[in-house]
Amino acid sequence: MQIAYRCPAASDPDFYAFTILDSLLAGPSSLNMFGSGSVGQRTSRLYQALVENEMAISVYGGMNASIDPGTYNLNLTLHPSRSPQELLAALDGELANLTDNAIPEAEIARAVKQAQALFAYGSDNITNQAFWMGYASSFANYDWFLNYLGELSQVTPEQVQAIARRYLQAENRVVGLYRPYGGR
Repeated sequence: MQIAYRCPAASDPDFYAFTILDSLLAGPSSLNMFGSGSVGQRTSRLYQALVENEMAISVYGGMNASIDPGTYNLNLTLHPSRSPQELLAALDGELANLTDNAIPEAEIARAVKQAQALFAYGSDNITNQAFWMGYASSFANYDWFLNYLGELSQVTPEQVQAIARRYLQAENRVVGLYRPYGGR
């Protein structure tokens, strides 16, 4: 199952809170096509709610930094004993939990550290640094790259919750099911 929600352009102030939302929900994204490094997703909300409860066998989220608004994609591999409807209902339940209940500071702090670590891993060699010099200039400017980690550290639980409420609404998504030949 792939679910696509709209997300803001990288130059939009909402982008930083959305990045932390991604880290919180599915584990951090590398934000570029050449992603480097890895940060585990076992502490993410969707992994714990969907994989550990055998609704899905894998969960992955991601978005790209872009000059235009884009999409935030969630890719969920359905557990063989579950239906797509059950998985989607469980996802919606977890998103409602996120939007309806306060997010603990410690959970945001962990999501920020994970997103910062993945970004640092993805810019730790000269090739990736050169990539970011050019790439950041294509959607914002080089200062975006230089200030990115600091901007992430300023994100609050209230901002993440507001972004979830604004962007992750069922009426604002497209859901795609990919079924193997002969699948149910």
